[in-house]
Amino acid sequence: MPLRLHRPWGEGGPPLPPRCPLPPERRRYFDTFAHLYGMALVAYAGLMMPLFLWLGHPWPVGIVLASLMATLIARSLHLRGHMAWGAGLLWAVMVLLICEAIRLYGAGVGFEFYVGLALLVLHISALPKSCKIVLSCLLVGMVGVLLMSVHRDMPSASLSPAMATGLLWINLAMMGMLFGGVLMGLEGVTERLERTYRREALHDMLTGALNRRAILSIAERWRRAQCPFALVLLDVDHFKRFNDLHGHATGDAALCHLVSCLQQGLREGDMLGRYGGEEFMLLLPGMTRGAAMTVAERIAALVREQPLALPDKSLGMTVSQGIAAEDEAATLGEMIELADRRLYAAKHAGRDRVMAWDAFETLSPLPDQRIAEGAEACAFSPPRRHDDSVIKA
Repeated sequence: MPLRLHRPWGEGGPPLPPRCPLPPERRRYFDTFAHLYGMALVAYAGLMMPLFLWLGHPWPVGIVLASLMATLIARSLHLRGHMAWGAGLLWAVMVLLICEAIRLYGAGVGFEFYVGLALLVLHISALPKSCKIVLSCLLVGMVGVLLMSVHRDMPSASLSPAMATGLLWINLAMMGMLFGGVLMGLEGVTERLERTYRREALHDMLTGALNRRAILSIAERWRRAQCPFALVLLDVDHFKRFNDLHGHATGDAALCHLVSCLQQGLREGDMLGRYGGEEFMLLLPGMTRGAAMTVAERIAALVREQPLALPDKSLGMTVSQGIAAEDEAATLGEMIELADRRLYAAKHAGRDRVMAWDAFETLSPLPDQRIAEGAEACAFSPPRRHDDSVIKA
């Protein structure tokens, strides 16, 4: 069901639009209580109902049925984004059931133990902190007054000593199971959110590739471990035209499509990260420049042969790439600078090319030709500026 509100009480201003995602600071409340509502339904139907039927008193059974209905309503409010209202309703029916059970059966049979569970539910809810403090004091005061009154007077329903002892052990066992279930739910939600936050901290939100910090951290770790690898800097050719002619949404779609093409051409263990804007970095472990050239040409062909498909048209894409090997530089910064210099040499040479050496004679002259090393390299005519001067490497 769509989430409509994120405000604690839905106060102030119009509701947020349907299907608006929760902000990170509200996810913990939402996921935790989504688990608690399921637990509450199971506890009422599978534990409390049989218990009060065994005790043979219809009034608590009616309260349990009402609590089931109230929990379903609270869950519906929760799923619509009114998390504080849902939590407040769930907590209120818990307190009502606890107080009524204490009034009927008195102290010493275990129903007062559920006060701790009610306090736990209250303090992990999305209610404002001031409400939590006030309601906690109110609950403790109510239960204290109730226990003193039943201590002075006989409870409404008398139990035999054997039944009172059995009820105490049943309540202890139920309390342990419910408390353990709540804590396990909290641990699961915390672990899941931690994985989500960790992924969001390491990955680019648009494309899903590693972000700049993560890809540079991996490259630095490989250098410290003296693991041989090749680094490829890759840039989309004429990417500004995607945004200017077709809109920024199309530009975003083009970047996501590019990442999909890159992932098709990489091996397991290769790393892909968004270095900035339309520029990406590839880390190829265990590869020389020649081997990395083969991978880069394969990637260029995949991008070239798979245009971005839009509802009304298809847009072709090409990439320019610069390669540097780990043994060519003393530091990671120098390695990136070398790959960047070769990337821009490839762009100046006509784009849709791969550059792995400093001499222009080793550039691939045509997109469909593969580069050979050394003397077998294809001949290439140096590019020229508008004033007909030669561009030097």
